Amino acid sequence: MDWASETLVTLREILVGFALGTILGIALAFLVAESKILNKIMMPYIVMTQVLPLVAIAPIIYITFGFNDTSRIVLVILISFFPVVIGTATGLVDVDKNLVYLLRTLGAGEFKVFYKIRLPNSLPHMFNGLRIAMTGATIGAIVAEFVSSNPGLGYLITTSLTTYQIATSFVAVFLLAALGLVLYGAVTVASRLLMPWFKSG
Repeated sequence: MDWASETLVTLREILVGFALGTILGIALAFLVAESKILNKIMMPYIVMTQVLPLVAIAPIIYITFGFNDTSRIVLVILISFFPVVIGTATGLVDVDKNLVYLLRTLGAGEFKVFYKIRLPNSLPHMFNGLRIAMTGATIGAIVAEFVSSNPGLGYLITTSLTTYQIATSFVAVFLLAALGLVLYGAVTVASRLLMPWFKSG
């Protein structure tokens, strides 16, 4: 059993899907935060991607893109981008209005208000969303492998259970849990490095 190879397959799906989901989530957050019209138009569709069961839309995605890495990564993106959108958008909008008024009275333009107030305020919310998104990306990758029957820890779990190799399935679950904890910890460390001024709680 090539555990390293199977783990790397799942890790690649998680990281690529998480990265693309983060980019998509931040971009959508800026759009819905800056325009009330876009917020009203786009938010129902954004929420709709989350209320649909992943196992229900997975076959549609596989039929559309084929049984390949692209389909699995798309599934990871779908389940991971939503917390980033909500967290980042909340941080961009929910700012101290008095600070905004103060900067504007001192002659600051919109860009300076964004750089000095909105962006720093959004970072703690965004990283909260990223931590949730990372756990979601891990779940998404496993569900994608359950459905696609391709290499990875998820596929290993399903095949070992069908052949009654319980010990193998337990090892795969343990590796998956360890992988999820390490990735979650990596996001937490990144947040502390990028926000040394922020203390949660």
